[in-house]
Amino acid sequence: MRGEAFIALFLSAALLIFSAVFTKENAAGAYSQTAPQPVQTEQAEQVTQGSSVSLPVLMYHSVLKDPSRTGEYVITPEALESDLAYLKKNGCTAVSGAEVFAFVHDGTPLPEKPVMITFDDGHLNNLTYCAPLMEKYGMKCTVSVVGAFTVQAEKENDPNPYYAYLTREDLYTMEESGFFEIGCHTYNLHSVNGRRGAEKNKWESTEEYVNVLLEDVEKWRRATQLSGAAETERCVYAYPYGYYSEEGFEALRQQGFTVFLTCKEAGNNISYSGEDFVKLNRYNRSGLVQTDEFMNAIGI
Repeated sequence: MRGEAFIALFLSAALLIFSAVFTKENAAGAYSQTAPQPVQTEQAEQVTQGSSVSLPVLMYHSVLKDPSRTGEYVITPEALESDLAYLKKNGCTAVSGAEVFAFVHDGTPLPEKPVMITFDDGHLNNLTYCAPLMEKYGMKCTVSVVGAFTVQAEKENDPNPYYAYLTREDLYTMEESGFFEIGCHTYNLHSVNGRRGAEKNKWESTEEYVNVLLEDVEKWRRATQLSGAAETERCVYAYPYGYYSEEGFEALRQQGFTVFLTCKEAGNNISYSGEDFVKLNRYNRSGLVQTDEFMNAIGI
């Protein structure tokens, strides 16, 4: 009898332990099912041909901690954080150029209230001060780099965020993070001396002009591609100062660029059209105005 009682007691304890484990595993499973999951494209609402979306595009340049340096093309990290907090609070989601093109060309759904955050020139401070903020607010941005500035940064080897530019290693780090998309701001057409940006000179033939653009793009790729790394598909082309000529547009598109950024200060109403490119207007973010003033002025 004593042995039988011991066996019964042992079986009861084992049953209690098994029940506790089973309950815990079920609870964990229930939690994992209710936790936020990535939205699957096939589950998203179907976008019909002709559907349109409002897309404001913000244009930033340099980000510096010294408030005395603030100007038309310079903001502080605090101002940038204020902007990102505002966007998040108002339900905006930052999207990449690649995502914008996927919507226009294929009808791939965009999130509700999309915005595009862009930085021009390729300042090192875009990595130094922006990366932590993009991660903090779950945002992404497009940084359009001048290739000649990258070459200059590597020669000088002086990584000071107040004046240095991004190296190829920096670009690789940014793309690997998932918070940055790298775009082309030309290799060495970022000037208004002689030629105005990527614009055709009056005395050039179309063939000469197109060759200038293609040679510049090739140099840009070599200057911004990290040796040994798998080549990244980059689709954004930001016109320096917004200057361009239609004669060179098709040549750039054939080089794989599908999203073209201008400097015209206006909004965008993009649609699922099946087009193989999209041109976007942008609002320059001056550091001389407050977040609310800027956002309200552009309709966010």
